[in-house]
Amino acid sequence: TLLPQIFTDTLVIGAGIAGLRAAIASSEHGETIVLAKGDLKHTNTAWAQGGIAAVTTTSDSTDSHVRDTLVAGAGLCDEPAVRQIIDAGPSHLRELVSWGMRLDRDAAGEILVGREGGHSASRIVHTDGDATGRELQRCVLDRVLDLKRTGSPLRVFENCFALDLITATNEPGAPVMGAITWHAKYG
Repeated sequence: TLLPQIFTDTLVIGAGIAGLRAAIASSEHGETIVLAKGDLKHTNTAWAQGGIAAVTTTSDSTDSHVRDTLVAGAGLCDEPAVRQIIDAGPSHLRELVSWGMRLDRDAAGEILVGREGGHSASRIVHTDGDATGRELQRCVLDRVLDLKRTGSPLRVFENCFALDLITATNEPGAPVMGAITWHAKYG
């Protein structure tokens, strides 16, 4: 009780693309706090150089993308999970574009798609060649900041480490009740 306490409905640990996207979704249902161990522009997402794979052309199909992924996964992929992710890919890519994500385009303004790795069709999109991760982080971070400006119950703590999770018991799988954190500025 001597330590400051902050309460929230959802705590997201990590401010890369997965953490920020989870926070955006969570903030639609209640107060959300995101912990970022550094500043928000320098995440592992920002270093990603590969592109985003999604079915975006009529010459491609979800089934083809699923097949390619399962082959490349060499038996390690969960097929229903692969199918769910690939099915959602085009709509999530459209969402990112609607949020302002820049993608490489041809002279006519159409999104460029490339063929890489184990893909049998052209379905990879990039930003500035190999800066897709940096642009993805910028886009989703801008969305988070826009939500904060418009009164969303979303808060972000930069330079804040989650040191330990507080659970109801010490049993594996026990519900998480909170977290002990350390902030670079406040301790």
